[in-house]
Amino acid sequence: MANVYVIKPLHKKSIVYHVEMFRENPDGSISWFNIDETYRWGHGFIEADLDCNLPWQGDTVAYARTDVGWGCEFDDSVSVEWEFSDDIKELEQQELKELYYEGGAGWLYDGEHEWQEEDCAVHIIAPYQVDLCDEITGEVIEENVKLKPRPDPKTSWPFSKEFPGE
Repeated sequence: MANVYVIKPLHKKSIVYHVEMFRENPDGSISWFNIDETYRWGHGFIEADLDCNLPWQGDTVAYARTDVGWGCEFDDSVSVEWEFSDDIKELEQQELKELYYEGGAGWLYDGEHEWQEEDCAVHIIAPYQVDLCDEITGEVIEENVKLKPRPDPKTSWPFSKEFPGE
């Protein structure tokens, strides 16, 4: 039985789909753009066997993957923020925005273009709730999982107990 941690924001407008795209230009240079789309509601997932990726207690953002669990199920987009490399001219920026607004994430992955995904993630902004669930049935196994406190770097691996110069 596979389990996943489900991370849900407790406030509206606190979940962001983040994607980084790039292309190699004919001259060998790289162009890129990033999109942060904020939604009113949604959730993200972390595999239970990768609990080392859970946020620490008090972290202001939890990071989840888009290809885990039963889907992020974003609901009601409220804003989209863009960042472009300096070489992408205003006209091309506008074209990219229009294509994304018409086709959404489907255009990024299935559209006919030279852009490739560099990275993508779901950012859940605190406060959030973490539940352990069965990945197949969605049944909650443990509600409100208690997150671990962040270890002291002076006494935790991979750092030594003594720092040079102390």
